Amino acid sequence: MSRRTILILIFVFALVLLSIVGVFAVLQQDQPIDTATETDGTPGAPAPDGLESDEPAETVQPLVEVVVSLQTVPRGHQMTEDILALDMRPIDTVGNNVITSIEEAENLFARTDIYQGETLTYDTLVDDITQVGLESFGPSSLIPPGYVAQSVPMNRLTGVAYGVSEGDYVDIMVTFLFRQIDEEFQTYLPNNAAFYLEEQIEAIEALGAGDVLTTTTGLIIFPVEPVGRFEELPTGDLAHIFPNEEDIAPRPVPVSMIIQNARVIQVGQYSLPGNPADLVPTPTPEPAEEGEPTPTPPPALAPTATPPPPDVIVVALQPQQQLLLRYAVEVNAQVFFALRGVNDGQLYSVENMTLDFLLERFNVEIPPNLGYSVESTVIQITPTPPPEEGSVPE
Repeated sequence: MSRRTILILIFVFALVLLSIVGVFAVLQQDQPIDTATETDGTPGAPAPDGLESDEPAETVQPLVEVVVSLQTVPRGHQMTEDILALDMRPIDTVGNNVITSIEEAENLFARTDIYQGETLTYDTLVDDITQVGLESFGPSSLIPPGYVAQSVPMNRLTGVAYGVSEGDYVDIMVTFLFRQIDEEFQTYLPNNAAFYLEEQIEAIEALGAGDVLTTTTGLIIFPVEPVGRFEELPTGDLAHIFPNEEDIAPRPVPVSMIIQNARVIQVGQYSLPGNPADLVPTPTPEPAEEGEPTPTPPPALAPTATPPPPDVIVVALQPQQQLLLRYAVEVNAQVFFALRGVNDGQLYSVENMTLDFLLERFNVEIPPNLGYSVESTVIQITPTPPPEEGSVPE
């Protein structure tokens, strides 16, 4: 190829390249000018004619952190750190009642049912568990799901010296007294007994003096103490031996058991929230005119009597346990309450208490029956009367 031909090809290639560049420049000039506004809310670039655009500027609202619940919880549930989280919300949707710190919501109680993802407010949580029952829903707010509550009698001894309050957890100790009964009569043993003297019956029949039953009624029927036995005395006489205690019935066999971790819903009688006396307005005394004597205030009211201590407690248990507790109350079993420590929800392995368990567990040796005992002397001390007024002590 000659030199002339090479120069022609280079010229043609350069011409084509310049044509492509020119076409691309023309296309770029035909694109419209972007008049969009900036993201910070300031007006955008001016229109080609030098005037600002009439369209409103687009703004992005700032966000703020709020506390939300990670799961659905029932009313009365205590909020813990593991079910709380922070989420972002537009600032115009967050009111002054919204909680923005996890520390402020931790360990509070749900006043109402809270759903998963719900923004927590100061109205939905309460720091005092008793307020949930008193102000909103009554004692039912404190009953855990799947539990029921009933009232049980209590006193100073059985109720931990009145040291139990709403929201506490207790163990309930129940002692049943087992007694033997007659399988036919379904009454407590022993039965009463009466004996007939056969010799007197035969003598009356031999005389032929009327009917034996009508003639001998009250003569040959001898009631005998229901507890005892017949023994032959050294003199050869037969005697009936019976205990010298007033209660001659066999002693019952106590069996104790325990119901663990019952929640106290209420102590004493439930009262409606608020005091009706607070609704009565207090009259404002009118000032006396000049020269008139100052009115004498009415006599003070008598002091309010001290209310009696509570005699009932409401506990929440599973339905089967509540049925057992109800049966214990019906049969007059002994029911005692033991107060648990704070945050102690552990269930312990406890065996029912009987006399056999007591002897076996603590290695108690039964002493032998001795033919003698230690005499106890009772000394009666007569108190010295106090000296009379005006007398000189010796």
